[in-house]
Amino acid sequence: MSPMHMQAAPYSKAALRVRRQLMEAILFEKLLDVEETNKSNGDTVFTVYGRSCLFQCIGKRSAFGRIRLRQGPYRLIGERQVRLARIEEIVNELTAEETRKQALIEELFQTIKLSDWNETKLRKTVSRRGLAYEQLEAALIEGHPYHPCFKARKGFSFDDHDRYGPEAQQSFHLVWLGVRKQDAIVHYPQEAGSFLQQELGAPVWQALVKALSEAGGQLSEYEFVPVHPWQWQALNEHLLQQAIKRGDVLYLGQFGDAYCATQSLRTVMNVEHGTKAQLKLPLNVVNTSSVRTIPPHLIAAAPAISVWLQRIIDSDPFLKDEIGVERLAEYAGVAYEPKGKQWNKAILGQIGCIWRESVPSKLRPGEQAIPMNALPLIEEDGALFIAPFIERFGIEAWLMQLFRISVIPVIHFLAEHGIALEAHGQNVILVTEKGWPKRVILRDFHESIEYKESFVKERAWIPHFSTLHQAFQSGKTDEYYWMSSLEALRELVMDTVFVYQLTELSWQLEQHFHFSEQQFWSLVDCVIRDYAARELVPPERLQALRLAAPVIATESLLTSKVTGKENCRHLVNNELGRESRTC
Repeated sequence: MSPMHMQAAPYSKAALRVRRQLMEAILFEKLLDVEETNKSNGDTVFTVYGRSCLFQCIGKRSAFGRIRLRQGPYRLIGERQVRLARIEEIVNELTAEETRKQALIEELFQTIKLSDWNETKLRKTVSRRGLAYEQLEAALIEGHPYHPCFKARKGFSFDDHDRYGPEAQQSFHLVWLGVRKQDAIVHYPQEAGSFLQQELGAPVWQALVKALSEAGGQLSEYEFVPVHPWQWQALNEHLLQQAIKRGDVLYLGQFGDAYCATQSLRTVMNVEHGTKAQLKLPLNVVNTSSVRTIPPHLIAAAPAISVWLQRIIDSDPFLKDEIGVERLAEYAGVAYEPKGKQWNKAILGQIGCIWRESVPSKLRPGEQAIPMNALPLIEEDGALFIAPFIERFGIEAWLMQLFRISVIPVIHFLAEHGIALEAHGQNVILVTEKGWPKRVILRDFHESIEYKESFVKERAWIPHFSTLHQAFQSGKTDEYYWMSSLEALRELVMDTVFVYQLTELSWQLEQHFHFSEQQFWSLVDCVIRDYAARELVPPERLQALRLAAPVIATESLLTSKVTGKENCRHLVNNELGRESRTC
């Protein structure tokens, strides 16, 4: 975890991208005043008024008002001079609060440094189109297409990035700890010893038990918890010294199969047995908008939520048989949550694990799994990742099928069952056969579903969250999974499926295939209308969601980072339900 010494190159590809995405987010979220001047060639000149200086850039507004810049941002000096704006200059105009300003600048420059490292150190793959899912997870190095801190990983050094980032595809073994039973939250589908022996295999289980005994612990007094090796090093140096000294936490060593990181960083996949569980492990690292720890109450809720969602799928012939949607069960969890210790608060969410089914375990012969966020990416040959699929099947046919099997299930979960899924590009896996979309696999539910109880179809199936963890007993509406309004559910779906995901695809198809965004969103409308016309869901439930409201609220990702406030939103024009469009 040595400090990062390499300076960010001010005009590298990554630096220019960070500048561009920073200004695009500022304009989209209306963080600064702007004057827009439309030119005859279709471009828009954006003149941005900071508190102490002016900026100018050229681009256009795309679907949902998203900003796409192709020149700038420049800083205006005097009446006629311009130069490329420095990142510090832009951030300086956003806030006068010095601590937040410096934290944002640090994350932006860390993003540049790590991206520059990728550019110089990684071997480029001419095409990622034929990669197996496990290889593809590591090869999708672009990061968030909207957030300017798309690869901040605050807390990582270059060495950490090399060893524990997905890009270098380095494998590592997990650290195992023994923690006192009274300080552990355990949610296994069976008795702990039987479960871990089944997951790890008898030899590893026996080695763990022996290590526990040699460290002075007994099976009757301790639970086993896996820890990411980076996390262990960070915690051992600071937060766990007292717990280790008192024998509340026992270091057992590194055991079991080798793992490597996925694009979500804290989720690791088994490189020796691809069909075995992926593990979600807390990391005290800041990336994009949040610290990547996992609170114990979310670990406790994960298995119950998975059972709930599977019960819904199994009960619904449309989801199970016609659309074929699947979910990756988060079927077990364990967390360290000490009580009555002075380090309680500091260690909260830092040690724990969720076991989740792997993508390869769901695939059939001849199928390829592709994370949805890969679809708009550009390969080294200059063409889109999905270019061969579109050329083979035709753009309209391929898109219509994509929307049927990816967009409609999420809408159906909400309209029919009253559950909103955070179905962003990493959480939805597209399953194709020879490039044709067949179905989707959904994942990552422990912190990314919402519901309004009065709108849930089968309320008796809702997990009894208050019995899973004490945090839920005092939980307020809009704090955890249960919301006060349908607007909150609609916003989650609109943000993750449309505003921050499919807009990337609609934009790139216009650039590469001259397939206009208007045509793209017209197809989305057609698929949704066809679904509504079948009346699989009572019309009044769909209407209550107001998916086609002319103006909708969307999450302001950069604003939250700049202000430190949660639940920041701004209004955008909705692309869905335009009356002028016909199928």
